[in-house]
Amino acid sequence: MGAVPAAIRRPARPARRRRGDDEASCAPGFDVAANPATIGALMRDADAGTRERLATSLQQRHGNAAVQRLLTAGMPLQRWAVNLPRNTTDCARVVAYLDANSPHRASSGWAKTNVRFNWGGDPAFTEADGVITATVANPTVTKVVSVDMPEWSPSNPAMSAAWGSMYGTLRAHEAEHERIATEWEATLTARLSSLSVTVSKRTLAAFNAAVQAEWNGWLAEHQADQNAIDPFTAILDCATPEGEESEEGGAGAEGETVEGEE
Repeated sequence: MGAVPAAIRRPARPARRRRGDDEASCAPGFDVAANPATIGALMRDADAGTRERLATSLQQRHGNAAVQRLLTAGMPLQRWAVNLPRNTTDCARVVAYLDANSPHRASSGWAKTNVRFNWGGDPAFTEADGVITATVANPTVTKVVSVDMPEWSPSNPAMSAAWGSMYGTLRAHEAEHERIATEWEATLTARLSSLSVTVSKRTLAAFNAAVQAEWNGWLAEHQADQNAIDPFTAILDCATPEGEESEEGGAGAEGETVEGEE
């Protein structure tokens, strides 16, 4: 029987906004007086939203360097469980399950990578000939990344090999999104550090609005780079030797998803 492709096409959407990001959100309700190591333990068992709020609170209480140390230490991947029998041999069954049960089926398909950037800094004003210019003193850029992948350990050797190959290909693609985000973290830091904008008055509101306008444009450029590597296709290949049938019968079907979020 021939190969059974399971296509994963994942165009990305822009990141969300808030101060330093690109969408407003509620303030986190966490007390993060604990040290970063304790917060890290909490984050490992938290969902994506909780983990992001903890990271933001940690940055506000302990500074950007604490968040960077925590991220550098390595946060494990999120994993959503594939609750199929381990002895499943039918690719069609696996594809149908993933399409129907992935928590990301309405957005990115079987896996999902989210990248959020926040900016911070203090206003510094200068004035010449009646023109007020603002720069960002003590600039900081914080990156928060979450990657969610399906988790399954099939016992059938052929399915295990097919799953492992597909998973590896998909994980490598998500890692490419992470690499793009890392490059943009450096770019955003450099741009924020050298930014100079004209403002109408010497107020925090005018400063925030001017910097945020520039920031939103930079995030759009980042998103364009993320979009450039999507849509993406990973193949679940349940090929069997010619003349043989799988134990559950049939080679399967093609599974396709649309939309993604990086």
